[in-house]
Amino acid sequence: MLIDKFFTEEGYLPSFLPGYRPRPVQEEAARIIASSMDNFRNAVIEAPTGSGKTMAYLIPAFAGGKKIIISTKTKQLMRQLMLKDVPVVQKFVGSKYSVKLLKGRKNYFCPQRFYRLVLPNAGFYADAVNWYEDQVKNGITEAPWGKLDSDVCNLMTADRFQCRVSRCPYYSVCPFYLQRQEANDADVIITNHHLFLSDMGLKASGSQGSIFDFRDHAVFDEAHSLPDIYAQYAGAELSLFGLTMFFRENKDVFGPAETEGIQSLYFSAVGSMNEGRALYDAVKDGVRKLVEAGSAAVEKTGDKELAEEYGRYVSGLEEIERDREGVRIAEKNEHRLSVKFIPTDAGESFAEGLRETVISSVFISATISAGGRFDYFLAETGLKEDETDTAVLPAAFNFKKQARLFVPSEKDCLKKDDIYLKLAAEIKGSVLIICNSIERMWKVGEIMQSRAGNKKIILQNGADLTNLSASQDVILIGCASLREGIDLSGGGFRCVILDKLPFEYFEDFFLKSKAEKVERETGGAFVNFYLPRAVLYFKQAAGRLIRHEEDSGVWAVLDHRILSKSYGKYFLDVLDNVKVVRNVEDALKFIDGGAYE
Repeated sequence: MLIDKFFTEEGYLPSFLPGYRPRPVQEEAARIIASSMDNFRNAVIEAPTGSGKTMAYLIPAFAGGKKIIISTKTKQLMRQLMLKDVPVVQKFVGSKYSVKLLKGRKNYFCPQRFYRLVLPNAGFYADAVNWYEDQVKNGITEAPWGKLDSDVCNLMTADRFQCRVSRCPYYSVCPFYLQRQEANDADVIITNHHLFLSDMGLKASGSQGSIFDFRDHAVFDEAHSLPDIYAQYAGAELSLFGLTMFFRENKDVFGPAETEGIQSLYFSAVGSMNEGRALYDAVKDGVRKLVEAGSAAVEKTGDKELAEEYGRYVSGLEEIERDREGVRIAEKNEHRLSVKFIPTDAGESFAEGLRETVISSVFISATISAGGRFDYFLAETGLKEDETDTAVLPAAFNFKKQARLFVPSEKDCLKKDDIYLKLAAEIKGSVLIICNSIERMWKVGEIMQSRAGNKKIILQNGADLTNLSASQDVILIGCASLREGIDLSGGGFRCVILDKLPFEYFEDFFLKSKAEKVERETGGAFVNFYLPRAVLYFKQAAGRLIRHEEDSGVWAVLDHRILSKSYGKYFLDVLDNVKVVRNVEDALKFIDGGAYE
């Protein structure tokens, strides 16, 4: 596939993107992807921030004329692809190619549940019925999430336990299945990792009800997140809160005694947990009593349709308790309780699901290697090294000119609060602070509030972050969720602060189980598991600082281990061994105007 012309010649990308400048790293990524697709080989590519990876995979995907699935991490990125990036490529590569977007079934209106649960109670759900009457003439597709109360939207949508698939009387007009058919008929499907990986999990286990037809290629954008997401779908999960909703939604069939009895057993199971997360054994007896009582109540009704739906909850519990290697966890979020099984090794399952879905795949991300190697990612996805092309592409920016790394001395790292106060008082511009725990986030927030001056302090759950602007002079404080996808319009952050190196909590049930398996197999859980994950997280956080050629700023790592420990070199390599400053005055001097010295 001749790919270079699309990035350099008039009539192609330079003619349709204002201010476009050819980037060698972007062209190199596109050539690797085109070769992967031509030869039906898997490829894993680390394309750093600013390399233009979206166009690097979209152009080969369209120019090759194959059946493609493009999967990315969030709905926001899906919309950006569909509304902004794909139309540009279609202008000069593939205007005739059909493109469809497909989201998970809970995004779509379910007529069966609406007619059964909402319409008969029109007086109580007047807003929902009015919405339906306004929309029905246009053909309803998506549910009104964000427009109506979430409890009402739950009644108008179906999850995998509630969906009756082809046995539903509305199957032929179901918005989700109509959208699925249109997507499978299209040349290019845009979807998200959760839907795509859930489908791969079904195929890997030999279960019925897959969503995507077999295709030529898949492109996984933001591919670094795949191992953690897929583990959920290679395992099993059961919402006990959802089970109680089954009885509440059908209380006219079961009657108040059975409904209240189920509710009582549910709250008993919830009450057996002292914390938000525990091993499944802590709630096992209560969960079994709840499910068994539910089975007895359903059998008593003699209703075959209810028995079929409830049977999916019973099967979900059987999957969780089935004997296999992994960890079983109970999670409580306020009054919502769920139990899940997560396998400690899902690589073989991932590879099998992939083989059942596409011929070859491209995995691309700005943060997918550790120490220049892909060992961790290949092991987690079951990809074979001799069957996979890999590439770490060079940085698109000059970190040594555009940035500095500030690492306080070990003594000063013990006085972090003083450093935060100094930075808050004197930095001109926006600051991003990333902590390793919610508790620490709140503490840092309190510190910054005391000396922030005119700066706006925002904690990650405290405001809508989608329209943040550099002109607001923001101090944004959060945890893991802020490592990815946070950008400011009108300029970038002047300083990105890591409160500590982003090692995960070693006593987390799943991570501990996973690490023990790695330790048994390799003798080095820290080096082969915890360290690669921390380096990937560090890359994600570091990538928030330099987003454009004109950006400059300072990474502040308030953890002396990055310089004092031997493993610190893996983190320093991420920043291309940028110049290190050891006191806050030098960091502030660079932020104030020392860029491009």
